[in-house]
Parts: sequence; C-alpha cells; structure tokens
Amino acid sequence: MTIDDWRNATITDLFDEQVRLRPEATALRFEGVDMSYAELDRRADLLARHLRGLGVGTESVVGLFVERSFEMLVALVGILKAGGVYLPVHQNEPPERFRYMLEQAQARVLLTHDRLSDRVPEIDGTVVNLDREWETAPAPGPIEPGTGPDNLAYICYTSGSTGMPKGVGVRHSGVVRLVQDGDYASLTADETFLQFCSLRFDPSAFEIWGSLLNGAKLVIYPPGTVAMHELAAFLEKERITTLWLTTGLFHRLVDDHLDSMAGLRQMLGGGEPLSPLHMNTLHRAYPELLIVNGYGPTEDTCFTSCHVIDAEIGDSVPIGRAVTDTRLYVLDENLDPVPEGEWGLLYTSGSGVARGYVGRPALTAERFIPDPFVSGERMYSIGDMVRLNAEGALEFRGRIDDQVKVDGYRIEPGEVAAALSGMPDLKEAVVLARDDVAPGRKVLVAYVVPSGPAEGLVPRLRLALHHKLPRYMHPSVIVVMDEFPLTLGSKTDRRALPVPAHLPRTAITPYAAPRTPTEELLADLMADELALQEVGIDDEFFEIGGNSLSGMDLLARIRSVLHVDLPATEFFEDATVAGLAELIECHVSGREALADPGAGQSPAGSRQSTAAQPKAYLG
Repeated sequence: MTIDDWRNATITDLFDEQVRLRPEATALRFEGVDMSYAELDRRADLLARHLRGLGVGTESVVGLFVERSFEMLVALVGILKAGGVYLPVHQNEPPERFRYMLEQAQARVLLTHDRLSDRVPEIDGTVVNLDREWETAPAPGPIEPGTGPDNLAYICYTSGSTGMPKGVGVRHSGVVRLVQDGDYASLTADETFLQFCSLRFDPSAFEIWGSLLNGAKLVIYPPGTVAMHELAAFLEKERITTLWLTTGLFHRLVDDHLDSMAGLRQMLGGGEPLSPLHMNTLHRAYPELLIVNGYGPTEDTCFTSCHVIDAEIGDSVPIGRAVTDTRLYVLDENLDPVPEGEWGLLYTSGSGVARGYVGRPALTAERFIPDPFVSGERMYSIGDMVRLNAEGALEFRGRIDDQVKVDGYRIEPGEVAAALSGMPDLKEAVVLARDDVAPGRKVLVAYVVPSGPAEGLVPRLRLALHHKLPRYMHPSVIVVMDEFPLTLGSKTDRRALPVPAHLPRTAITPYAAPRTPTEELLADLMADELALQEVGIDDEFFEIGGNSLSGMDLLARIRSVLHVDLPATEFFEDATVAGLAELIECHVSGREALADPGAGQSPAGSRQSTAAQPKAYLG
C-alpha cells in the first residue's frame, strides 16, 4: 500500500482488509484462548449494529469502561465500525471526573462489563453491559461507518493546568500514519504484540492498531496490576516479539529480567527520557534487537519522532527523526527556524496532528496554529526544548512549562495543586515533580500551608484526593509548611522548597507496631520505598504515597530479601504490612507442603486433572 493509499484510509478500512486477507489467522489471544480475525469482525459487527440502534453514528462519542479483555477489543472495533469515537475511562477515575469527561465529550452511551459495572456512577446516558444480553440480530451486508481519514477515532483525556482534564481528539489519519509505513519498526503479520498499556495512555494505539491493521497477533495481558517477574515470565511464555513499555518499566525489566527479553525482536520505550546506561546494557546483551526510543505527545498520535539504537549512547538518548508524514520544526519565539545545533522550541505538523481539544476552542487555537511553512496546514506547539545534533537527530532538553511525566503519565502539577487548593483546610498548595526524593525515579511532592491546625492534615488531604483525582496523580509526599519561601518579586520560590527527607507517618489508621520479625522487615522495606520514618502494620501502601511502579519495586525487594514470589493481584488486594505477612506465610506454607510429596496426597488413581484446556476461539 502506497502513502497515497493509506492517507485516504481509515482504521476500519485497514482492519476490514486484514479480515479479508487472513480471516482464520489469530487476531487476539487472552488467557490461553485465541480469537480469529473473522470472529473479532463478526462480534464487532454485532456490537456496531447495536450501537447504531442506540443512535451512535459518525463521530458519536462512546465511553469505554472496561479492563483488558476480549470485550475491550471487540468494543474498540465495534465503536469504530458504527462510525463512533471511543473514549476510555479508567477504573480508578473518581465519579466527578468520570462524569465530567463523558459530559464534556457529549458521550451518551457507555460500554462496560461485569467486572466494573458496579463502579459506574450515575450518568446521563445509556449503559451497555457487554457481558449481558445485548446482541443485535445479524443483518445482510457490511455496516458502513461513514467516516473518513479526518474523522475522530478516539479521545484521550490528559491532565490540565486549569484543574480539569483536557480531551485530545485524535483522527483516523493519525493512527493510520502511526502504524502503516513502519519506518521506525517492522509492523508485519509475523509479529506478536503485547497489549499491556492502559487505553487512557495513547501508546495503546500503537500496540492495538499496529497489530490488528497489519495482520499480526495481539496478546492481551491479564487485567489488574503486575509484578515485574510476572511480566517477564509472560513475555517468554507467550513469545512476544514486539513490546512497548514506559520508561520506568523499561528500566526495571533491563535491571532485573534482562534474560526475559531474549525472544523480542523489537523493544520500544518512552514516555520519559530513557537512561543511556539501560539502553547500552540492552544493546550489548542483544545486538540484533531493534531498540527504539519513541517520542511524542498525545496531540501528535503517540510518536512524533523515533531514534533507533544502533550504537553506544553517550550522555543522553536522542529522540531521533520524524516518523512518516510528519514535519518537525525547531523554532524561536518568533516562529523562525533557529540555526542548526542551537536550542529551540519543537513544533510538529502532518497527518498525525490531532484535531484539537474537545470543547476547548480557545486552548485549541493557542496550541494548534497555522503552519507558516505549508499553506493550509496546522502545526502543534509541543512545548519541549530540542536541538539538532551533528548526526541529524533531535536531542531533548526539557519542557518550557510545568507539565511533567511521572511514571509515564503526563501530569499538570497545576491540576493537582488546584485540587488541593480547593480544600478548606489549606491556604496554599504547590506541587512539584522531584527526582531527588526516591532513588532512580521522579515523584510528585505537594507543599501545603494549612489554614488551621496541622495535626491530622495529611491523612485528611489524602482521603479527599481520592474523590478528586485518579491515583496516579496523587502526590507521593505531602510536606506541611508554615509559609512558602518567596522570590524578590514576591512569588513562591519553587527552587527554595525543601527536599523532603524521611517523613513522619501520614496514615489515617491508628499506628500498630510490627508483631513478628516478618512484619518488622516488611515495615522497614515499605518505609524505605516511600521515604517514611515508620509504617504501621495496618497502613495501606497506596494510601501513604505508593503507586503502581513503587509497588512493583516493593514486590521485587520482597522477592529478593524473603525469596517469595507474591502475585501482584494478591498484593494489590491487601497492600498492608499485616496483609503481606499473612500472604508470605501462606506461600511459604504451600511451598513446604509441595516439598513433602506425601502431604495431602489422595489415594492412587483417585486424582483427576481439573485444569481447563484452552480452546481455540476461531469462530
């Protein structure tokens, strides 16, 4: 297919072509079960017809509140087949924010399934449970989406500096350009992709459509949180060949599970600057592995530029060259090109540029401006400082605004500060991302000035944040101050805000001391991970500053120190010292029972295998 061909194509056009070419090939694999392209197409068609019956047509927005599953992929294809636009909503979204996104995007239909149906708040719209009876009778002939390349495919909400998230409207053309030419990676039917990234994070478009629009196999990681050793084992078991990970996960996989990457053919990372040390370690271990640093904002459909690692990296990892059908400009404040080799602001233009921010015309006009170099085109102001090096690749220095990436998520600290500032206990709040608090990672630190007594303030703030922001936006550390330092201009001097040391315990629950050596060790490990002076046995890890990545680190440390593999799903169900100690005791007891072949054995010949045999879901 030529560039002119795919410039006129939509996601559904290219998916239909793969169904025609390889109907019986495996499109999806989930929990040991396969689904063919023909079966995925059949189920998506049924859903599309049902959505049409609910009034969904061209560019109707449909909310999607699901976990990783077959239903999630059927819903994505079905929404697009109906002509609609999918809007992912994460399972930890607070109700107010949940409703705001649906209302602002004018979504009148929400798809969910049994696992999450009880978490759907009251909304103004129709809720469809994909696990219940909803199927529309088959009808003759294909369903026509009525969409073209410039129509929206999905809306991805990112953090906003005003205190509410902003929705980026991404076009079909952006996704098609991302996955069709493959000038940065091999996107063919021979690959096995991993679907691991959350739908609210736009590299999921690379995983899903990079696979399904090229006839490849997409293996869906089980829902829920993950431990690194489980992810490593999964890569080997499912023979994944193409993998995308956020920077934090990428680094952890290289550090602790380098051997699990032996079967990969392509490893892509990004979201935050990648470490030259980790890139060089991986390149030396697997010189034939294609290693790619993928750079780009949601507003330019995942990748704006890519850099292939084919030699030792020096002080920093370049962000590379423009991907297909993308123009990059390094400009000064007057929108004039800077001299080659000098730092300037990065702008991007081409078919990947999003339509703009949903329902935010003023902000769209500010950030999506006319391209002065190509008549009739627009360009997007990314807000990053870059320069062109001697090899013709772009180098990244940082942002000019306050937007940051923490654990791969794009966050406006102003939104977090706005959520805190609206609380009656506070006079002021400032939020920073710091890399000098926890070793090897960036964390959000909130500095607050109370309006009254400070006693019990931090636990109250953490509890209130749960009703306002998703967990990944919660500060890892909250520092209470009498007043903020000021600059000569009487503004808050952010550079003078103190680096948090080990902080006092901030949990809501009464302190309970460790009772056993295992609990004492676990309390120390948890306190070290979260930079706290002490942790009680009933303190919940995620209520006192933990997040999914620090949870993975804690599980890895428990594995190293106590030689116990705790499943991530069990850890996240009861992430307290007491709960972890009980889990460890159960696993150790089970291991000892397995070591005694006579323990609990049934009479000879009386045991029957109850393991479910995976079935081929080929339609």
